[in-house]
Amino acid sequence: MLSSFQRLGAAVLLLGLSASSAQAQTHQHQPGMTHEAPTAKPAEVGQAAFAAIGEIVRILEADPKTDWSKVNLEALRQHLRDMDLVLMRARVATSDVAAGVRLEVTGDGEVVDAIRRMLHSHGQALEAELPVTTTIAHHPNGLVLTVTAKNAADTAYVTKLRGLGFAGLLVTGDHHGPHHVMIARGLGGSHTDHTKH
Repeated sequence: MLSSFQRLGAAVLLLGLSASSAQAQTHQHQPGMTHEAPTAKPAEVGQAAFAAIGEIVRILEADPKTDWSKVNLEALRQHLRDMDLVLMRARVATSDVAAGVRLEVTGDGEVVDAIRRMLHSHGQALEAELPVTTTIAHHPNGLVLTVTAKNAADTAYVTKLRGLGFAGLLVTGDHHGPHHVMIARGLGGSHTDHTKH
């Protein structure tokens, strides 16, 4: 049996728990209440093309020599659209050739034009940056890009080229960023289909 002192202590404890519980249950946001704003900003501000154009705009704004009368961000937007069409909607038939890989890249409608605008120039960029030789052949629905190692005896590199395949070779190299800045500055550099007769 509890003493009166123990009963009094238990009552005080229950009263305190009851008050805390009631306070927790009635906590609501009131007008004027604020919370600390997060200090981190999201790295992704939109889909890939949105973020890429935003990055170029920041580069142009940071450069006092930017000639805004020549800036052509619409050309950059169209180029990024071509990149998306080629990477995501083209069909690719891959086959091994001596010292490298043959990529038959085809599509329908606007994808065909995007393939032709991009791949000729990209083949040249690969030759400038990698120890490879590229050839481009016309195809009624796109292009055929063949990439071979300059050193045919380097079997490890030949294996790498074949492993990279179309998607890997498309993203390989350091020329994409500078190329995008050139397009945005209105200095040319957009891809042209050199295979039409």
